[in-house]
Amino acid sequence: MKFLPVIGRILFTAPLLVFGFAHLGNAQMMVDNGMVPSFLPMPITIVYLTGVLIILCGGAIAVGYKTKPAALIIALFLLSTTFLVWAPKMASAGPDELEFMGFFMRDLGLAGAALFFAHFGAGPMSMDNKSVNGG
Repeated sequence: MKFLPVIGRILFTAPLLVFGFAHLGNAQMMVDNGMVPSFLPMPITIVYLTGVLIILCGGAIAVGYKTKPAALIIALFLLSTTFLVWAPKMASAGPDELEFMGFFMRDLGLAGAALFFAHFGAGPMSMDNKSVNGG
């Protein structure tokens, strides 16, 4: 049971790291597919910056370093994406375009998990909870 928090952190951050690297590798495709709200300036730059943010925060949560602020940043990012990207796409999608509901629900669920990490922290076996005395 003592490994459950570590396993949970890794399972939570695995998709985040994939998403972050996808931002870096597919920035133009994300802009072309409307994944950046139209009211934001410099959409390519935003995709790259959010990719780096996701990777840094996801990595921090994975190892349990500064977990609470990293998780809060991820939660805010995911909630923003949920309501600024997926909700409008879902509202305007036809009956054959259910994938937007899946993206909406995925990001909503991940945001909920991030809020748990933001409140409770990384748990044992993390850099945040490493003893000052080396134990």
